[in-house]
Amino acid sequence: METDKVGLESVRDIAAIETLVELLRGRVGSPVSYSSLARDLERDSGTIKRWLGLLEGLYVVFSVQPYHRNIARSLLKEPKYYFYDTGLIEGDAGPRFENLCACALLKEVHRASDCLGRDVRLHYLRTRDGRELDFAIMENGKDPILIEAKYGDDTPSAAFKHFAAFFPRSVRVQLVKELGREKTFPDGLEVRNAVKWLSRINL
Repeated sequence: METDKVGLESVRDIAAIETLVELLRGRVGSPVSYSSLARDLERDSGTIKRWLGLLEGLYVVFSVQPYHRNIARSLLKEPKYYFYDTGLIEGDAGPRFENLCACALLKEVHRASDCLGRDVRLHYLRTRDGRELDFAIMENGKDPILIEAKYGDDTPSAAFKHFAAFFPRSVRVQLVKELGREKTFPDGLEVRNAVKWLSRINL
């Protein structure tokens, strides 16, 4: 009887983890609240974190943590989760494109870390009042690369100006999937064709 109970609980956990994956499919590109997921799945936050760690270990998803050193404490601290398989993502082209950029950037960060031994990390920036940049590539001793991903909008994100106050020498790039003409602004901000830029990135 005890064995049957353990087996039943395991089946319930598997079903709940599958539901967790379904929830994440619709939240790509958004900060994930452990407590919110815990309420949705009727589990505690610790269990949700453990399941997410399991999904990361199985290379289903990967997390991008918020960067908060040397920045006001108003930054959100929830991670964002992306899928290794972009076919699993729900929603329009925007989240799919952001997920694609996340995969490409993570691959380059891993290359710089694993092959060159550099301490390079992929983060994102977002304040509680909604200012956000999708990605920030951070490396000790180097100016960061701040990146915004847009499917078809070539108007520079206003968040670049806000975060430039913390990183005045940063490289700032808005990656656009459907872009008519690339631009470079007087302050150094770049609007680039995403496919071309990502294919040439070399940290």
